[in-house]
Amino acid sequence: MKTKEKILNAALSLYNEQGIRNVTTRHIAASIGVSGGNLHYHFKHTEDIIKALFDELTLAYDALILSVQHIPIDLKTIDSLTEASFKLVHKYRFIFINFVEIGKWIPEIRNTYYSLTQKREQQFLSLFDDLIINGIFRADIPDTNKYGLAKQFFIINDFWLSHNELTHQHMGEDALSEYKDAINVLLWPYLK
Repeated sequence: MKTKEKILNAALSLYNEQGIRNVTTRHIAASIGVSGGNLHYHFKHTEDIIKALFDELTLAYDALILSVQHIPIDLKTIDSLTEASFKLVHKYRFIFINFVEIGKWIPEIRNTYYSLTQKREQQFLSLFDDLIINGIFRADIPDTNKYGLAKQFFIINDFWLSHNELTHQHMGEDALSEYKDAINVLLWPYLK
């Protein structure tokens, strides 16, 4: 594994365990046995590490969405997507727990997130149309409801973990089950 990858893996683990405000680049370097200078050769600032991890997350979501674009969409596919999405949220949980703070701290992430929501909205709308064509969703759903549903997906996906951290603090399979329930409640009114 290359040093850059080791740095990102260590940062992800430390940020997830201790939070972004409790981990310095010195902590990250020490955890993998490299000098601060070596770490800063690859990443000048903490923001660069967080941006790189956000980019990894973005690419993983892109791959997830692409994986279902050419297969028949049904409720089983939606369930698989929901589970895979949850796993990504959990893997990069420090981002989701600190999303607003990170967006204010690193404007590039905020701008990228805004652009991503526009792109994802179109992908979700296409997914909803496929669900209608496949007889899973009702055919009479107004476009305004489709847009609203896409926005609700963003809110749940991007901020469910923060809510969970502040309330029930579900872990493992319980957290996955609660997350899936939140998604299923969104879908229920639109099912045929």
